[in-house]
Amino acid sequence: PPFKAVYADYVVYEQHRHEFMNQPRARAALLHGGLVWRLALHSFGFDDLPSVLEGISREAVPYGLMLLINDQTYFDDELSEEEVDFMCGTYYSYNNDGTMDKVSWWPRPQAWAASGLNVGFWSTRCEEWFQKRLDNI
Repeated sequence: PPFKAVYADYVVYEQHRHEFMNQPRARAALLHGGLVWRLALHSFGFDDLPSVLEGISREAVPYGLMLLINDQTYFDDELSEEEVDFMCGTYYSYNNDGTMDKVSWWPRPQAWAASGLNVGFWSTRCEEWFQKRLDNI
């Protein structure tokens, strides 16, 4: 039978996400915005939010975003596509016919962008949806 995720799987995912948010790359998750930002905040907590203003992490140069502006090179933290998928709780499920589905606990950025909730800021409606989704897991 195909894999069916259960609540215990979600708890393990959350533990791994919390651990990730204790790494220097946490700043990149907070800068990402949208649902990834909210998931990061859920792991990180509101009290630690100002740390995002402290500047780039030591991993920004090897793993982050490089910008060239007026012949000057700048770096900032940015998540890789794999890290974004990780933040959203993405996993692969094999079907009986041998095919594989890419599924996630939370909508990935493309789905979030098309959801109607992505209005450019985290609205009350976004938060209500997030809390309801959290309660339903």
